[in-house]
Amino acid sequence: MLLEAYGETGAKVLTAAEALFAEHGYDGVSLRRITAAAGVNLAAVNYHYSDKQSLYLEILTCRLRQLSQARLDRLAAAEARASGAAVPLEEIVDLFAEPLLRPAESMTAFGPASRRLLGRALVEPLPFLAPILAAEFQPAVARCGQAIRRHLPALPPADFVWRYSFVVGALHHAAATLHDMKPRTSGLCANDDADAALRNFRLFAVASFTASHFR
Repeated sequence: MLLEAYGETGAKVLTAAEALFAEHGYDGVSLRRITAAAGVNLAAVNYHYSDKQSLYLEILTCRLRQLSQARLDRLAAAEARASGAAVPLEEIVDLFAEPLLRPAESMTAFGPASRRLLGRALVEPLPFLAPILAAEFQPAVARCGQAIRRHLPALPPADFVWRYSFVVGALHHAAATLHDMKPRTSGLCANDDADAALRNFRLFAVASFTASHFR
């Protein structure tokens, strides 16, 4: 999200709103709370956005586009290096998860609040998000799924869809809770430890896809 494009007031509103939506969820935030955090008046918010929903959608759309573009760019580069061969499964898992859990500097202003906001939005989807998710999120997810599927030709399609759904859901949960891992685990895990999250997610995802059966 290029805050400069929104002007000083718009940038303040977007930054404050993203942090509040990430912490409290959509229903837990009012426009008055956002204006107070941003240090602007309600009229300034109404000038840029007609209501809370439009503001929320603006932020979420920008972040989903950043995430999806990062995944697609990294997958395209990996496939170019592979020269027609399948990209290693571990590499696909990494390029799918890392932009969300440990975004690159090129993902402008995509920080911990962005990660948490997307995690919450994807774990607790609101009814009005369906068109945005279909347009800005699902295509990149499907494209990465196709790359993973090349490694599992013998796995029945329905089983693959189930496993991919579980893996994607686990990643969203991690994004939503990474900031709060220390109290959730009685101190066993550190808050915002993206390296540990990525390492363990990679092991979990690869094992989920390649397991032949469970008894």
